[in-house]
Amino acid sequence: MTKNSIALNRTLFLEDNLPVLRGLDSDSIDLIATDPPFNKGVGAFEGTTKAGVDVEFKDVWNWNDDVQTEWLEKLEKKHPRLFNMIHYVNQSAGDDMGAFLCWMAVRVLEMHRVLKPTGSMYLHCDPTASHYLKAMMDAVFGRKNFRNEITWVLSPKSLGARQFPRGHDVILMYSKTDERVWNPQYLPHNSKYLKGFRHEDVHGRWAPENLSGGKAGSESAYEPFGNQLPPEGRAWAPPVRSRFPESAASMLPEAYEDMSPLDKCYALDSAGLIYWSKSGKPYYKKYLSTLKGRPVTDTFADIAVLAPTSKERTGYPTQKPLKLYKRMIEASSNPGDMVLDPFAGCATTCVAAEQLGRQWVGIDIQEKAGNVIRERLQNEVNGSMAWNVLVRTPTEAPTRTDDGDLAAPDLVVVSTKRNARKIPVQEARRLLIERDGQRCQGCGWEPRWAEYLQVDHKKPRTLKGKDDMTNYALLCDPCNRKKSNKLTLTELQHARLAEPDRMNMEWWEKEEKWKLGDDYLDQEQYSTEPHTLPG
Repeated sequence: MTKNSIALNRTLFLEDNLPVLRGLDSDSIDLIATDPPFNKGVGAFEGTTKAGVDVEFKDVWNWNDDVQTEWLEKLEKKHPRLFNMIHYVNQSAGDDMGAFLCWMAVRVLEMHRVLKPTGSMYLHCDPTASHYLKAMMDAVFGRKNFRNEITWVLSPKSLGARQFPRGHDVILMYSKTDERVWNPQYLPHNSKYLKGFRHEDVHGRWAPENLSGGKAGSESAYEPFGNQLPPEGRAWAPPVRSRFPESAASMLPEAYEDMSPLDKCYALDSAGLIYWSKSGKPYYKKYLSTLKGRPVTDTFADIAVLAPTSKERTGYPTQKPLKLYKRMIEASSNPGDMVLDPFAGCATTCVAAEQLGRQWVGIDIQEKAGNVIRERLQNEVNGSMAWNVLVRTPTEAPTRTDDGDLAAPDLVVVSTKRNARKIPVQEARRLLIERDGQRCQGCGWEPRWAEYLQVDHKKPRTLKGKDDMTNYALLCDPCNRKKSNKLTLTELQHARLAEPDRMNMEWWEKEEKWKLGDDYLDQEQYSTEPHTLPG
């Protein structure tokens, strides 16, 4: 791992995660497992920990407070697929969802950069935004690196109001490349399955298992073992040596793997690893000790939400169980690997990583998060260790040492309510022409000179329209005057369609004006000096 000021184990940065992520060296993290805000639009979540620490975080976004126009402009240049995805979500799902995705996107780009080629990322969300976040993750990681949409089954708290109650969260899993770390996870066998292992010998409990398999043109399909032929359409298919306990495998010939299927059957029989039924049918002994359990699927139904009385409870809102994050950490990292949680909260990922022998780094904007994690480590990991010293809580972002380029635009969130952004009209017009073409969005007229088109709001500011590129459109002068500050762009388009004769007259008038040449243009109106849009 490339070392820089972040690479110290047990570090919790108390800062907005974007500048911290930008300060991490590329390819330095083995696994990211994080539980960001869900954009549920409920304002702020608040809670008090067992130690009396008050914590809260926001869960609502808007363009004015959380997104800069420059973000979209730089995303458009460097990450056009991501830019287009955010733009269309903003148009279809509303400003709050578009703002949330833009806010998340610049951070996820950095998370992708800091992951090692063998690394993976787990993003916890719920149906509020999971489908939009998946499209965003596809744009950042590449659709081919999507691995799982994990369903974490919840217990509904009450019946839904005129709908089914929500019964799950979603965890999106992506890898950086195909070379990801992967350790399959297993659940204990259920009691019904275990009842099948009713036999026992010196090697352990066992159950009879079919000795035959697919025919596949094998000669052993026609060779008798004992006085039995394999069932019709099948062939003798004895298991490999590793399917037996070590004590049983040691009784097989050294050349077992190179033997023919029929010879393997006789070798198994000589070692006492064949069971003959009363009808004379042979089975091999399948030992319980060699079976890891039931493979964990993409539906996590065995991990319950934390009960109100759980000892694990910290009082932190939206806290998730350690068992849930332990499963992800065990599956996609190895002991000693570096685990990162950019939305640490009450540090469930960090505590789980510590318990599993991984290194960890967390980031949280709450200054009190350091006390929460020290308290949890003291109570849940090793109470004798000096966690107040071992856990570092710097309040400044780290500095990169790998001299790499930023993956996301180097921008700072600034509220437009406090500081209106300025942009040259010519630059705004150019961006809109690239996006929508050189035509009036009201009547569809396509002028010969771009300067005839004026920049205006799709939704007027009098109707709470936003001052950003997603709310700007190009209009000809007659359409701009007709729209004024009373109509939306859609209402203007409907009005134009209802008066085709007048539209044709205005087009004719515009053509006559253009015949006069460049002298007709009002140079003040089309000044290239910066000013707050619209002009």
